[in-house]
Amino acid sequence: MAGVFTLRSGSKIAVIGGGPAGSFFAHLARKWADKKGIAISLVIFDGKDFLERGPRGCNLCAGVIAGGLEEKLRKEGLSLPEKRIINRIEGYSLHAERDTLRLPCSENAKHAIATVFRGNGPRYSHFPRIISFDDFLLSWAQDRGAQVISQPVWRIQLPRNQADSITLFYGEKGSLQCYEADLVVGAFGVNAHLLKEVQRLGFGYKPPGTLTTFQAEFNLGLEEVKKQFRNDIHVYLPRSKTIRYATIIPKGDYVTVTLVGKKKATPELAEEFFGLDEIRDIFPPSPPQCFCYPRIAISAAQHPFSHRLVLIGDASFCRQYKNGIESAFLTAQLAADAAFGQGVDAATLRRAFYGPAKKPIIRDNLYGRALFLLNDVLTSAPVLSHSHFLLAKREGRSAGPKKLRRILWSMFTGDIPYRDIFAMALDVRLQISLFLNTIQILFQKTKKYLRRSG
Repeated sequence: MAGVFTLRSGSKIAVIGGGPAGSFFAHLARKWADKKGIAISLVIFDGKDFLERGPRGCNLCAGVIAGGLEEKLRKEGLSLPEKRIINRIEGYSLHAERDTLRLPCSENAKHAIATVFRGNGPRYSHFPRIISFDDFLLSWAQDRGAQVISQPVWRIQLPRNQADSITLFYGEKGSLQCYEADLVVGAFGVNAHLLKEVQRLGFGYKPPGTLTTFQAEFNLGLEEVKKQFRNDIHVYLPRSKTIRYATIIPKGDYVTVTLVGKKKATPELAEEFFGLDEIRDIFPPSPPQCFCYPRIAISAAQHPFSHRLVLIGDASFCRQYKNGIESAFLTAQLAADAAFGQGVDAATLRRAFYGPAKKPIIRDNLYGRALFLLNDVLTSAPVLSHSHFLLAKREGRSAGPKKLRRILWSMFTGDIPYRDIFAMALDVRLQISLFLNTIQILFQKTKKYLRRSG
């Protein structure tokens, strides 16, 4: 069912944001235009330079590329070159109350997991080649006909007559330039100034709820990184009232540390984490090469579309705590399919863009919230977390340990929907095994206590 307003030869598309969401949309738009045999003009606006090191080139992301996403990109004809990959991950190591559980990729992953730098490396870093993941994607879009204007957009003006174009105002604040587009794609994240500008337009957009996190890059040297972390992503689940979880991600000479708190991240949160016994001796007393307090989306935006305007990536919706880059691809795909396949009027975008996103992301995040709340309960009770780790480590033919390892893997990699993880966690036999395991641990603790008391 085609919409009232459709894209045709001569249509002009403006994409605000040259990160993954914007570049993915440009790639998909070109494929759609070729399929339909129409000539379009597509311009990407972004004030960042992804060839810069440090904050000026960084998109404030941990930089983990899920194997499933890399496979989807390969099917799209968009293969990530190995020279842009810093590490190939061999497993996840989970740490809770001095318990450690290793989940190897060989048991759990169908496709390889990669770590990358979104910009061209941390501040003061020196790499012999270009390594920026975002630069690769933007260059790919540019090579396929997208024009890139390295200037920020400051204001958006919707037309009074729906048949007219949207006007963007971009460039230096003292001398703004105008660009008129038949479709505007907002591919900026939740850390962008344009969120308030889009709200000001008055069509009902409400940004996602956000949580401030902490992220830092440490140069430990390749030998030390391999010694301490191998090629594993390490997830820490401390017994803490403030820390939900932390990840340490190896990237060559560097590691990326990301802290997600139960509330807004503060310097005190970072101080608490780096003061933990198992963390204190790993990191040098000197400060990190880079650190920031980026916001992440923790809920879906409301009404992320209007007439000739659609928001994708973090500004619309993404998976709870996980796979921001993959969510960028999915939302870009939904937007391109809706705009080229059906139309760009608000009613069509509601039906063809927002509607299909409800089940895989928006509703699925409800299960994600429940799972992370359950995880908070487990990490606050050492007996329960110890029971889970012991069962997951158990060898043999029993299905319970394997299923539990699969649940933990999926929780922290996000490789399957949260709803499926939730269903696995409700397995009766698994819950009975965990209950009996917990009773056994409590019995042993009671025996030890009585011996000491006697």
